[in-house]
Parts: sequence; structure tokens; C-alpha cells
Amino acid sequence: MEVVQDRVGDEGYAADSTRITVHAMGGASVVRIIGDLDLAVADRLRTTLEPAIARCPWVIVDLGRAGAVDSVGLGVLVAARQAARRKDGDVLLAATPPFVTSVLRAARLDAVFTTFDTVPRAITFALARG
Repeated sequence: MEVVQDRVGDEGYAADSTRITVHAMGGASVVRIIGDLDLAVADRLRTTLEPAIARCPWVIVDLGRAGAVDSVGLGVLVAARQAARRKDGDVLLAATPPFVTSVLRAARLDAVFTTFDTVPRAITFALARG
């Protein structure tokens, strides 16, 4: 796996310590979010996902260490999924903690995103299709 990006917040948000890493592998990329997925990180997440999708339209978002999630963060994921689908790929969510699953369900996004219990299962799924 090749680490493509490793970014920590620098947009002037004192509370933004979210770390986003991108690992490229053959036919998919894994974007790991460690910290909150909210307004403070939305632009940085968007500018991370866009080139990842351009390189390969199959992207796995590892939410195993995600903190708070808000509608702005979810909106970035929805937009990324739409971009990936236009390129015959998808954005898959992996290792979603129970509170993230409840937020997805409340926003009715559980029917939109394909989710996996683990990152390896999501990678296997993506590589079989990509």
C-alpha cells in the first residue's frame, strides 16, 4: 500500500485535529478518517477525496476511528459517491461505529451507501469490481 496523502487540519479551526490519510492500492484507495467528520474538516475531506476518485473511482472510507459526524460531513461523502459513480466506481464505508450507523440511518443514507464491518472486506469487494 502506498501512502498518497496524510493531512492534519491547518485551516485555522482550533478544534480541528482530524487526521485524513489516503492509501492507494491497485484498483482502490482507502481514506482513513481519525477524528470528527464535520464542518471543520469538510473542505479538507473534499480536496482529499477528489484526487483519490480521479486516480481510481473505488474509494473505501474507513470510519473506524471517526468522531462526531454532521450533515456537512455526510454531504461531502454523498457528493464523492456521486462523482465515483459517474466514473463507474463507488465510495464504500467501512468499520462504521454504531453511532455513525445511527446517523446514516437517521439521514436515510444507510440505503445509499454500501457499508462493511471491516476495511479488508470493503477492499475485497472493491478490488473484485474495479
